Amino acid sequence: MRSGNRKANTLLAQLAKGLLRHSAQETAVQLGDRSQYVGMSDIGKGVECMRAAIANKLGLGQRATEQSIASWFQQSDFDRIYKALTKQLVLQRGHWLESGITNALQANGTNILMQLEIMADYKGVPIKAHLDFALVWGWPQPTVRILELKSTERIPESLYSAYETQLYGQLGFLVECWNLPVFNMRDEHGTLVFEKLTFPQAVKQLFGFPFPEKPSSVDIEGWVLCLAMSEAKAFGPYRPSGMMLKACKKTAESIWNGAKEISNGKNNLNDIPYCRGFHPLCDYCNHSSSCPKFEGEELTDAAYDDELTLVAVLKDEKRDLEDRISKKEKRIKAFYAQQGRASVWLKTAHYRFKSTRQEGRKTVDMTKLELALINEIGEQRTHELLAVSAKYGQPFERLHIARI
Repeated sequence: MRSGNRKANTLLAQLAKGLLRHSAQETAVQLGDRSQYVGMSDIGKGVECMRAAIANKLGLGQRATEQSIASWFQQSDFDRIYKALTKQLVLQRGHWLESGITNALQANGTNILMQLEIMADYKGVPIKAHLDFALVWGWPQPTVRILELKSTERIPESLYSAYETQLYGQLGFLVECWNLPVFNMRDEHGTLVFEKLTFPQAVKQLFGFPFPEKPSSVDIEGWVLCLAMSEAKAFGPYRPSGMMLKACKKTAESIWNGAKEISNGKNNLNDIPYCRGFHPLCDYCNHSSSCPKFEGEELTDAAYDDELTLVAVLKDEKRDLEDRISKKEKRIKAFYAQQGRASVWLKTAHYRFKSTRQEGRKTVDMTKLELALINEIGEQRTHELLAVSAKYGQPFERLHIARI
């Protein structure tokens, strides 16, 4: 741990144990037994790595528990306790931010359905979509906005495909199940607010105004709201897509049936397709230690480990330095804005500075473009055009280092 003081380490161990217990309780209250259905986060994971998604569904992998914290404490293994604590702080941060966002939206008088659950079925596969927030209003046009909240260390330039897939699944099942009695909602204590209603019935019961019986009469969008401790960025809008819903269903089927085959001894986890290319989330995967992707020759010379440790430390220092620079720049920008003199240079004894607003970088959303082209000219012609239009940069070497 960060301190040699046993009393301090005891306090941190208690915090880690409490966070793990709270996390298990929250999951049971809001999401139920996740082994009994395929959720949207499972589908998002499956798009990126089917092996990891199936392993999660089977409950495999290395995860800290209350019992392991107690065992590590008895062994005075405070480093492992601290690692478990830091991971829980990252995971729990999303729940804490969600509470704050709820308060902000309620302060605005917004009509909110929180943790709305949609129960669906595809070829015998039980599927559930849990919507962080569904905002509704009936005037001047009936409208639904789905917000999927993501807590991140840094705001990404673009979203992971898992996040986008998760939101597309929520949008698709909302539209497909609109008039089916498959919508449920519980409060923060797990008490049912309503059960087995259609979406219009749920809106009527909670907010008292009628809602269209056809989703085609409603303006429906989805957004992914990424929050860091001092930054926020909204990605969207995303709209319901039949093609993306179909892909989500197929992925859910593959996860469910793949997990059953492994449970029945008909298949092996290492025979399941996995993410072969570089992916930053591989470092945080609970199943990376057994993944065929990382099989390799063991180097016994400690010098190699020392060298990699040094590189890892230097990269951590680099990230810390970048964070310090970013915070300093924000303070200077804020000071400049307070002067109320846009585009005017300010001078010190040795420097001059000003802050200007730049246009955002214009990029092409390949998913939207592909879907639009398919609707216009068909799938085969679309793939042909995208193939001949692709531009590739020069090959380069990239060093991947991840702690085991």
